[in-house]
Amino acid sequence: MMRTQYETFKIEEGESIQFMIAHLQFILNKIRTLGIVMSQYDVNDKILKTLPLKWRSQVNAFRTSNDLEAMPLEEMVGNPIVYERVLQGDDNEVKRKTKNLKTFHKKKKI
Repeated sequence: MMRTQYETFKIEEGESIQFMIAHLQFILNKIRTLGIVMSQYDVNDKILKTLPLKWRSQVNAFRTSNDLEAMPLEEMVGNPIVYERVLQGDDNEVKRKTKNLKTFHKKKKI
C-alpha cells in the first residue's frame, strides 16, 4: 500500500514544494517502518520526476551537475525550494507590472 503511494506520488496543482516534500517524507517514513529500504538515488530521482513541467530546465541542469546517489535529502530539497521562491518572486513582479500597466492605460483613457 505505502509502496504504491510512493510510486504514484506526484505534486498537486498549486501545491508548494515544501508541502510536496513533507508529504513525500511522510510516505518514506511509513515505508521505512515496514522495513523497506529505498536508495538515496531513488528518493532524489522521485523528487525530480515529481516536479512540474515548468521546472524541466532546472531538473535537467540539476541532474547533470549533481550526484543523486550521494546527495542527502535535505540538500536535495533545498534547491527546489529556493527555485520555487525565485519563481514566485518572478510571478509577483509580473503581476505588479501588469497591474501598473493596466492602471496606466485606464488613466490615459480618462
